[in-house]
Amino acid sequence: MLLSRLGITFPAAFPAAGFSLFKPGKTLRKHSGQAGIELLIVWPVIVAAVFTFVQALIIWWGQQTLTVANQYAVRAGSINNGSHNAMVNTLVAGMAGLKPQLSTDNKMVAVTEAVVEQRLHYAQFGQLKVLSPTVEDFRQFADWRWDDELKAEVLEISVDHYHARASSDGSEQWHQARVLVIETYWCLPLDIPIAGEFLSATQTLLSDSKAARYCATRSRVFNKPLWALSNTAQHSMLSGYRK
Repeated sequence: MLLSRLGITFPAAFPAAGFSLFKPGKTLRKHSGQAGIELLIVWPVIVAAVFTFVQALIIWWGQQTLTVANQYAVRAGSINNGSHNAMVNTLVAGMAGLKPQLSTDNKMVAVTEAVVEQRLHYAQFGQLKVLSPTVEDFRQFADWRWDDELKAEVLEISVDHYHARASSDGSEQWHQARVLVIETYWCLPLDIPIAGEFLSATQTLLSDSKAARYCATRSRVFNKPLWALSNTAQHSMLSGYRK
């Protein structure tokens, strides 16, 4: 051969290692096929990881939105005699921020639609509970007072009461009864394929919180993956607390 006539020789290990100067097409096809198989194996993992990351960001955004909305809700309750409707309306208005309305000309209509959508969502997947004042607090500290606006007597825990402030017994309990504490559950829909089902099942398996159980029940009833968000907020009453 020409190489032998020119005195060119290759080490014995050179062809054994898979190197060849005479079969480049076969080698390239072999490497290309191997890369294709590796991509086929790794690609679903990459896609699932990206989907899970995006869904986790949506959950994080939902929790931050709920935290802010719940703070507004408890303040609305503190200035509206602990009105449950006032707190729920404020809550759902805050949760409308979960879906920003950026691609519309009529902002007012878009905001109204978002609030209505979240109000319907709350009716099925939300809960707002008053933790304080308790039933016992109301029984112990509520008394009849004249309401100038309603022109009638109302039963409430007043925000200022001389006898309660002056009393050595029960003064601390009365001050605690004037603090409005609410706890809110919100079941966030997980709409991203694969990641939604995985995260919902993971929370159901690992979390034993009341919010997780609440949303797990609704997830089974409505056959859709949900993530349980929860937040507790408190605010001193700025108006008398009424039932």
